Amino acid sequence: MPDYVIKPLVGVGPVLLGMTRDEVRRAMPEPSTPFRKVSTAKYETDSFHKSAFQVYYSGDQPTVEFIELSSDPIVHVLYGELDIFNAPADEVIAYVSRDAEYDRSDPEIPYSYLFRGLELSLWRPLLPEDENDSDGRCFATIGIGRRGYYGEG
Repeated sequence: MPDYVIKPLVGVGPVLLGMTRDEVRRAMPEPSTPFRKVSTAKYETDSFHKSAFQVYYSGDQPTVEFIELSSDPIVHVLYGELDIFNAPADEVIAYVSRDAEYDRSDPEIPYSYLFRGLELSLWRPLLPEDENDSDGRCFATIGIGRRGYYGEG
């Protein structure tokens, strides 16, 4: 199981924001499975590790603009020393908040948290129904974008 460290405004593991598609494909430990996230996407998204690691491109000469990782036992994702997909959501929010505040005006809180200063987002599809419910206790995805990806807010 590969370990991937999230470095906001830089990249994830061997994939750096601003890399070309060829550079990404050479850096990753397996071949890409490209797909179109939406039919109107200018470029295909490269996916690795059964889509647990996805790379999005933009620009005239396509370069990495956004990297998204999903909770899956096939990858291990760290932010600093925190295991993003195995730590409770409240702990992840507090940990990332040491580096930047999240956008408290985001209408999707508590499902989604956006840390504009880091161009970082966290998302979960549902919330736990009570303290004994494990569904929704942890985040399902984390994504980072190039500077300006989420706009000025």
